[in-house]
Amino acid sequence: MIDNIRLKVEIMWSLTITNPRSEPLQIKLTPGKMLIGRLVTSDIVINDVAASRRHAEIYFDSMSEVVSINDLKSSNGTYVNRQKITGFYRLQNDDVIRIGQTVMHLTNITNTAADQMSISGTRHFTHELVLEAVDEHPILLYEITEKLNTVVNIDEAISLVIDLIKRAMGVDVCEIILAQHFNKIKMEGADNLKVKVIRNSSVEVSPLALCVPVISSEKPLALIYLEKNRPGAIPFDKRDMQLAVAISHQTALTMVRIELLEKIRKEGQVKQLLLRFVSPIEAEDVLKDYLKTGNLPDLCEKKVTVLFVEIADSTGFSERIGPKKFSSFLNTFYQYATQVVFKKGGMVKYLGDGVLAVFMEIKDELAPEERAVIVAREIIEFVKKADPPELDRACVIGVAINTGKAMVGYVGTQERAEFNVMGNLIKMTYRMQEHALPNRIFVGVSTAEAIQNKYIVQKSGNLTMIGSEQPIQVYEVSTAKMLPFVQEDNEMVAAFKAVAEKFKARRN
Repeated sequence: MIDNIRLKVEIMWSLTITNPRSEPLQIKLTPGKMLIGRLVTSDIVINDVAASRRHAEIYFDSMSEVVSINDLKSSNGTYVNRQKITGFYRLQNDDVIRIGQTVMHLTNITNTAADQMSISGTRHFTHELVLEAVDEHPILLYEITEKLNTVVNIDEAISLVIDLIKRAMGVDVCEIILAQHFNKIKMEGADNLKVKVIRNSSVEVSPLALCVPVISSEKPLALIYLEKNRPGAIPFDKRDMQLAVAISHQTALTMVRIELLEKIRKEGQVKQLLLRFVSPIEAEDVLKDYLKTGNLPDLCEKKVTVLFVEIADSTGFSERIGPKKFSSFLNTFYQYATQVVFKKGGMVKYLGDGVLAVFMEIKDELAPEERAVIVAREIIEFVKKADPPELDRACVIGVAINTGKAMVGYVGTQERAEFNVMGNLIKMTYRMQEHALPNRIFVGVSTAEAIQNKYIVQKSGNLTMIGSEQPIQVYEVSTAKMLPFVQEDNEMVAAFKAVAEKFKARRN
């Protein structure tokens, strides 16, 4: 008689109730009838808008050890193992009851000990295991997916996953470790479970600890470690393991999506950065190299042709035409200079009230020196036509072109990189430009030699440079043969020369 009583006490049933908005709740079934519904007086209260006030009744016959459920003509129905039921339905161990988004998992407590023994240990993280896990928890995964789809950075995703796991699984400890931090994991204690997961790409389960990998295309991204440490905690079971695997899969998808979004964002950021210095076509080429290497071209020595153009006495020019008109002119000047440089395959850097352009060899294109001269002529023509109402209010520029070795590349971070050109070649070109007034083109020896068969080039004298013992020979490119411009009359030339002399006097 005592044995029979003990047997009946041990053979009990429980319902584990889960809902995306609350922690799991375990209820032991008592013999007799229990009402399920939204009524607060129900034996099992379901806080779900899809549940009726009196939704269903569950019966536990302690004599026959049979559990059954009866739908009470609810509005949205009662589902057992995804099948809608009508009337009475006999339940079996491990059956899943669904009412709206609330899921109730029926467990025969007599099988619990054996179940825990079977669930502890190692499970291979296979495609089949993931599919089975996702298939078993569609309601919770839908809620989790909906929330994770709004996340756009890794830290926020990790925080959200931890919160969702704690609520959905009722664990006391939830830790997500990214792959780059695996080397900080120790070999002993709870970390031993984590080490096994990393080494074997497996799911590791003990009664009160559970560890699953976060994997995408066989590449480990992170691991999720769960632990229960409260007194009387219910050990992890098969459904807990499945839910952890399903969440790890969704976490992997989220991390990959965020990584792709970050990659696209950086690509766009780098492309916008490049468009400040080079033409759209050149930007695409540099971007391709960046995507392969992850870096913009570093500074390195190259043979280049540089062009420097600056507005002479920009402060005085601004005072003569007014700040508003000067601002408009300056914007137009930069835009036009950039367009013509890009059109001829050059790169641009803005320097004060001037523009530095860099030209290099391009297959099937004109020589860099010739392209630079064409750009210089077009900029001069633009300035001449830029609305000079009176001669003494006109804009005056000087252009210098030089060919030689310089350090060319990008400096700074990827977010704040700057295109730069450095070396004596730049200093020399800037010095030449100071004397190329009004609206003249001065070139160095190497540039002159490269273009002398196509353009009229004349010696213009020597320039001394600080730090250089030998004077520098400078040449002037004649404007007569370049473009079919109307020649300036002697009065205009004389006036421009007078303005230039005044600028030189101010500098000195």
